Amino acid sequence: MRLDLLLALILAALPALAQQAPDPEAARRTIASIEELLKQRPTDATLYFYLSRFKADLGDKAGSVAALEKVNELGEGFLPTRELGFASIWDHPPFQAVRAKLEAKLPRLDYAPTSFKLEDRTLIPEGIAHDPHSGRFYVGSIAHRKVMQVDPDGSVSELAGLAAQLDEVLGLAMDSPRRVLYVVSTSALTAKGEKTRRNAVVSFDVDARRLLRRYDVPGAQQLNDVAVAPGGRVFASDSGSGAIYEIGVKGPGPAARELVPAGRIRGTNGLAASPDAKRLYVAHSTGLVVVDIASGEVKRMPNETRENVAAIDGLYEWQGQLIGVQNVTSPGRVILISLSRDGASVVGVKTLLSHHHNALDEPTTGAVGRDSFFLLAATAVSRYNREGVIERPETLPQPTVLRIPLPR
Repeated sequence: MRLDLLLALILAALPALAQQAPDPEAARRTIASIEELLKQRPTDATLYFYLSRFKADLGDKAGSVAALEKVNELGEGFLPTRELGFASIWDHPPFQAVRAKLEAKLPRLDYAPTSFKLEDRTLIPEGIAHDPHSGRFYVGSIAHRKVMQVDPDGSVSELAGLAAQLDEVLGLAMDSPRRVLYVVSTSALTAKGEKTRRNAVVSFDVDARRLLRRYDVPGAQQLNDVAVAPGGRVFASDSGSGAIYEIGVKGPGPAARELVPAGRIRGTNGLAASPDAKRLYVAHSTGLVVVDIASGEVKRMPNETRENVAAIDGLYEWQGQLIGVQNVTSPGRVILISLSRDGASVVGVKTLLSHHHNALDEPTTGAVGRDSFFLLAATAVSRYNREGVIERPETLPQPTVLRIPLPR
């Protein structure tokens, strides 16, 4: 999703805070909430990272640097950026000194060849899906409210456009066995769209290239990502309220049911189902949770490593592990997350691609192939503003997809 919106949702990850861009008073309340959480989780590097970010908002340079020093002491995989909350302190020498220490600990893993690029720089893509059966890719466009199809020979065509009546397109997920693509459509990215919210998951027959059904979710604040579990059950996250919905593709029932109610998780984003389709992994602002699909029970996933697993945008299951795309607590990286035998905790984190790759420009999501992970690496999502206008269009990169080899 858009990075500035995700930053606003960091506020929502903490108790009793409004979902709005931070101002001094909001920053004070956020800091108080973080400090309260730190009493329960005193070694949580993620909380110190956000503490540093909001202290910078208040002009508390010494406090911001001190919190970042705690990040350096307790965790790895963090790297503040100027654009995401640290502009006010960026030229402060002590800040740059601790930032340099954080960067020095990050591995340099920048091998990932380009899979393909799209010519239209104004697409502002956020979601991507891959169909291993045909070799095709599907890329959504926020700005043009459509879905593009990329064939193995590189030819590009429109799968869904005006006739599908899509709003801004975010997450995509492919159900390859059933030949169905699921697309998140939301009006909530703009101030105008928020006044008449529309949130839906829309399905398409990719072989017939036709719309199948629109699953409206009127109770949602801002749908974000979508995932297909083995067996064909479909789930969507609502980053605005934190709710998780099951989309009603398995019969004539309601278009969506609330699997996890609003407020139970804050700042929900990427989703991934376990291979046995019993658990749903959910990324949120400060880490990961696991949801029992049968009961809806939510459990926070302990992280037994020092590595950062917060603020994951795209989340994917691969051979009993998780692949995550991060873009807020660092300039961007892709990580492989190893789970405990029961799938309830994080026991290992390996960097697959670091921020050093020169094609990275606000990476968001990806798609798992047979032996590779395909990363939507250059998106320019933050240039799409609340008025639905692309800012600084001359700076837009070509939408780029990288191929990251997966471990054998």
